[in-house]
Amino acid sequence: MTMTTNVIHDIISPQSVHLLHQHHPQSGKLPFRVAACGHYYCLNGYRVQRQGLPYRLLVMSVAGKGQITFRGQTFILNEGQVFLLDCRERHVYECIGGTWELKWIRFEESAGVDYEGLINEGKFHPVALRNPGYVEERIDLVLELVKLSGTQASDAKLAEALCGILTTLCEDKHARDTVKLSGAASSAIADSILFMESHYREPLTVNEIAKQHHLTTYAFIRAFKRRTGLTPYDYLMKLRITKARLLLEQTDLPVHEISERIGFQNVNNFIRKFKLLTQSTPLKYRRQYAE
Repeated sequence: MTMTTNVIHDIISPQSVHLLHQHHPQSGKLPFRVAACGHYYCLNGYRVQRQGLPYRLLVMSVAGKGQITFRGQTFILNEGQVFLLDCRERHVYECIGGTWELKWIRFEESAGVDYEGLINEGKFHPVALRNPGYVEERIDLVLELVKLSGTQASDAKLAEALCGILTTLCEDKHARDTVKLSGAASSAIADSILFMESHYREPLTVNEIAKQHHLTTYAFIRAFKRRTGLTPYDYLMKLRITKARLLLEQTDLPVHEISERIGFQNVNNFIRKFKLLTQSTPLKYRRQYAE
């Protein structure tokens, strides 16, 4: 059973806003239900430590500087960054400068909806927004809607606004990961090419090579093709056929033995692939080379 902790040092300026929302009974059919939201002007000493609450928490750093600790990681929060976390897990966030302005939404997700899992992927990292103005406008809309009575219509609009915010976080997180991947992927592709050069005789698969570099198969194929112009499979086939051509030119080995030496398990498959890439059968290629 998860222990509940809710320790708050609410050191905030008087103009700060805290709003509670009682959603309509029929709103359980919506993907999201806002429970509370606010606009805080935090002062030095502001600190929140929580766990065990059945909500998601979205916080946008508007100005100043804060800090968040969640899932064993600590991050400084600057203007234009947003984080989303599961309030059932222990988390601490606080003002670490003289002031920290933030806007926040606490909400429930329906069964089967898990934007926190989609954005954080079991880890945690604040998202640096590409267009913070859009997200802040949507949060402001949530604040305005919560000031209205709890009607079905206002709850539906709240869910729509929140969905827009969370979708933007997903998009911006993907954009950040793509940029982050580019440097790592470049090194991974170079290493994978060297690996194929040394192990082309073995029964390699694209999935296995991608896993060696901690990449998904899709990301690996996409990055490899961007770097080489070929998919990893096509590159491996071209490499094997190049080796086969050298063996046909420089040795008298029979075709079936060459097929085995370059990593083909089936000689007929080797012949088909050789003809596709050279417009010649292995025996015809050998005869032409010998002439």
